Amino acid sequence: MQTNKKKILLIEDEQQLRENISELLELNNYDVLPVDAGDKAMQFISIYKPDLILCDIKMPRYDGYWVLNETRKLNPTGKVPFIFISAKVDRADVRTGMDLGADDYLTKPFSAEELLSAVNARLSRAADQDSISWNETDDTPKAKSDDLNVLTPTEKKIIFQIAQNSTSAEISKKYYISLKTVENHRSNITNKLGLKGHLSLLRFCLNNKKLILSQNWD
Repeated sequence: MQTNKKKILLIEDEQQLRENISELLELNNYDVLPVDAGDKAMQFISIYKPDLILCDIKMPRYDGYWVLNETRKLNPTGKVPFIFISAKVDRADVRTGMDLGADDYLTKPFSAEELLSAVNARLSRAADQDSISWNETDDTPKAKSDDLNVLTPTEKKIIFQIAQNSTSAEISKKYYISLKTVENHRSNITNKLGLKGHLSLLRFCLNNKKLILSQNWD
């Protein structure tokens, strides 16, 4: 992961739109972490420490309002810019988001120019205010391909899925194994790589995502 790039957390449950937005932002030199659900995003947010969050409002189980509220709990003083993206156009919806602390609101469908303008404007304002402070150090090591050879074939499949932001439940379903088995594999991976627990493993996968995905272990 290139630390000189601004990091954007994208939360959108519509796959095609999520992929399109990710591609557009990456082409414009942003580092993007795309996730498809609000609760999944909260697993990564304190690890990824985004410079900006783009979030759909209407999502299953945990909507964008919930994500915004939880984000402000994690980042109460240094407020990361938060932009809602949604097909909702009712003024009450916009007011609800703004009252909760959203910084901007993009209505679907929006153009590439509109998206980039909103993102650039909010990042520029945040830079001027010097407002983002996650207060968390990152001492997770960078990996080489040889470092991952200690893993078994199954563990390599598991870490490959984790690097794609898959939850334990999703991995369990994909490989037809129990949730307990997945957690045991995660624990073994963590120990073999000399990491310090669940969050450390997630951070490791984020920092070494390109390397892990290049191995074609799926």
